Amino acid sequence: MERKCSIRLFLFGIILSAACSLSIGFFAGTQKNWKNYEKQIELLQQENQSLLAQQETKRAEEDLEESLKVVTSYAYILLEEEGYVAVYYADRKTLYAVTDILVTNLPTDLQEEIRQGKPIETEGQLYNFLENYTS
Repeated sequence: MERKCSIRLFLFGIILSAACSLSIGFFAGTQKNWKNYEKQIELLQQENQSLLAQQETKRAEEDLEESLKVVTSYAYILLEEEGYVAVYYADRKTLYAVTDILVTNLPTDLQEEIRQGKPIETEGQLYNFLENYTS
């Protein structure tokens, strides 16, 4: 009887140690996997923040480009140059023609408009203006 009890105790010890080993292995593996998942989540969050920052930068650049676009609804601009009316394209840099119209010979309100830059929308309007004020 003592032998049966010893064998049962031995088998119970083996089963108990096997159960403990399996439990420890399972929890250790689960813990390792959990750490891997946490690392993956952290990397995904960093990537997401990076992408959001890139999107915000791109949106800001697009907004800046849009705000810098100059909408011109005119083709020419009249400016004063050395006392005479000069015709420039809308960019205010490219000279179209210098006229023989003295700015001082124009009405006062028109003189001020030309000093600030009087926009002319079409070539027809430009020629009409030049005809009206040419001596």
